[in-house]
Amino acid sequence: MIKCIIIDDEELAQEILVSHLKKIPDVEILGVFDNAVDAMKTLNTNEANLVFCDIQMPDMSGITFLKSLRKPPLFVFVTGDPSYAIEGYELNVLDYILKPFGIDRLVKTIEKARAFMNMENNKTADRDFLIIKDRSNIIISPYNEVYFIKGDKDYVLIETQDKKYHVWKKLIDMEETLSTAKQFVRVHKSYIVNLDFAKRVEGNVIKMRGSITDIPIGAQYRAELYRRLGLNGND
Repeated sequence: MIKCIIIDDEELAQEILVSHLKKIPDVEILGVFDNAVDAMKTLNTNEANLVFCDIQMPDMSGITFLKSLRKPPLFVFVTGDPSYAIEGYELNVLDYILKPFGIDRLVKTIEKARAFMNMENNKTADRDFLIIKDRSNIIISPYNEVYFIKGDKDYVLIETQDKKYHVWKKLIDMEETLSTAKQFVRVHKSYIVNLDFAKRVEGNVIKMRGSITDIPIGAQYRAELYRRLGLNGND
């Protein structure tokens, strides 16, 4: 079941979204709000797994609101202004819907949300791929193609065999996602590395295979790295 909320300061826009969503099976509307602040209480219950949000609103914009959330649910921006599309996708939103729109466009968004949630719900210890939201695409990247992940404040850089992805997500959340993947280990405050691509350890640096960037080792992470390598601190 998709449980969503709607945030839009225009009453007509609210009515259109409500009317369309009520016609789509297995979609429940938990609340309709004309500002982001009032929506916070419902979001804090963690029941909502999808948010339809306008961007240009008084007091707090949709983009500012999304950035303020520690672990936001899936976000869909619904707006009449196409100029925010790039920034929206850089914030890892699920979709960006331009007004006016019909129910067919909304159905595509709901199906995209269902597909993403199904993949997330199927997380198991033997899962061997990483789900990456890249603008409007959902990328399935096998673990054996992910070299390392670098954190930079609220973003991570995921370097893979195919390309580099900048994703709006904290490194600690990536560490949690990869907690059952034995080949990944946090080795620095800013790095998670795939040990399958490590060649050797030289002092405070992991030399990677081929032309992959060398990875620094933080003092507080050295013991765990050595443990994962089957060594002790004196080896």
